[in-house]
Amino acid sequence: MKTRICYLALALFMLPVTRGFSQTENFPELPALKSFKGVPGKVTKYNNFNYIDIQEEGQKTRQAMGKYWEVFYSYDSVFRQKRKFQEFMLNQIAERNGKVFFKDTTQVHFVIHDEQGNIWGRMVLSTDKSYRLRLIRESAFTSSVAFDTKPVIRFAEFVDSIALPPRLNYLPKAIIARAQYSKFDHQEFSWTIKDTLIRQKVMGPMWELKIEVRNSQNQIDKQVSSVEILENYYRACMKSGGTIIRSRPRELIFTLPMKEATLWTRIMISLDGVYFVRSILQSDKDKTTPQRLYATQNIPADSVKMEVH
Repeated sequence: MKTRICYLALALFMLPVTRGFSQTENFPELPALKSFKGVPGKVTKYNNFNYIDIQEEGQKTRQAMGKYWEVFYSYDSVFRQKRKFQEFMLNQIAERNGKVFFKDTTQVHFVIHDEQGNIWGRMVLSTDKSYRLRLIRESAFTSSVAFDTKPVIRFAEFVDSIALPPRLNYLPKAIIARAQYSKFDHQEFSWTIKDTLIRQKVMGPMWELKIEVRNSQNQIDKQVSSVEILENYYRACMKSGGTIIRSRPRELIFTLPMKEATLWTRIMISLDGVYFVRSILQSDKDKTTPQRLYATQNIPADSVKMEVH
């Protein structure tokens, strides 16, 4: 009896461990980099498409874009390990004819080459017990959202379906987790043109949607980064003849021309794999004038250029 109880307790103890390993099996294989003393790292994050900033000499930076991993390495000894971690990585970069762009006591920024292309990296030296790698395998971005096509999207259980905003489309495998529609409402949009803050009140039929990209287990797909979501909508807007009003790391505002109307849309990122869409269809009859709140120089209202941040 006692033996059975021991086996049962052991099985229950192992359940969460097994589940934890199964979560990481879905990540693509890491770029071939050695780890200090051969201790395997733990992948804490993976994205199909993301970026990292690589610092060069002085204040210059460059962005590397592609598949993204964050890997955490932990060790027992704490005796001056931080310096050993850095020396190990610098030697590995040199052995592979890589290039170090920046290094100090807390970071190493580098690039190396392998059979599948460039690997850009940032080594973060957190403590004498651990270090973290942020890696990009360089790859071109492939758009998966095309406007002016019929959306292939479903509504989540217990969410009432509604007529969706015109011209827009959504990421593959996405579902609408929350939907709200108003026959007439208003929303204020703001952006900057050089040193001038612009606000415009837009009115008309309004949609508010919460979009979740789901994986094969019907869970939120965190491999889809905020960068991938916004880049899809940015490119789809430009291809469809739209205008980018504001572009920030977690927000995109754009307009799409319609017949005798304009569709204003704001994409807001919540988490990887989750975003919100707020759209207003403003008739030309209800068109409003932008309000200029302050300016350090006079800029003709009809000749301004939208800034992308």
